[in-house]
Amino acid sequence: MKAGTGVVATRFVAGAVGLVLLAGCGDGTTRSEPATSTTGPTGSGPGTSTEANAQSAFDPCTALTPQFLAERQWDSRPPEPRQDSQGGITWKGCRYVARTGYGFVVETTNGTLDQVRSKYPSAVDVSTVDRRAVRYEARPDVPGGCTINVEMRSGSLYILTNVPQTSANKNLVACDIATDIARAIAPLLPAGS
Repeated sequence: MKAGTGVVATRFVAGAVGLVLLAGCGDGTTRSEPATSTTGPTGSGPGTSTEANAQSAFDPCTALTPQFLAERQWDSRPPEPRQDSQGGITWKGCRYVARTGYGFVVETTNGTLDQVRSKYPSAVDVSTVDRRAVRYEARPDVPGGCTINVEMRSGSLYILTNVPQTSANKNLVACDIATDIARAIAPLLPAGS
């Protein structure tokens, strides 16, 4: 093996691992919201208007403008729309990648803070401008992830960070990043939402 080849190979593997982690960020199979809901079923029927209100009050994909993203260096890639549901809980928003290499998801959900607290009793309060929020690690076995839910009238704003554990990212703290993201985005939520 030539000198320096091992370093290149190590960087390639670390980069590939980071891309795999970013690809999995916010995957519906690792949702950190409770699997039960008191807001009603998804689809048509009585619960639909509540779910529509939760997700029509704020659309992260349009509210986080290209300028807003660029100012924070959250524009490494174009936003990727996503929509998921599991056990009566729905999520709708976008996935983003910051220039520093971490990924995050911002979605509205009909899952409430009370539901999050019942599933994750170790969730801690986080201060945002004028809304209650909780922060928790839904998957402590997977380093680099942290979740915050910011209270909304018909659910919450769901923020999930994914900081790949590479030498380039070793000084980035997922929960600090999630808190910064929540504090930047919470003021964009419409009054009364």
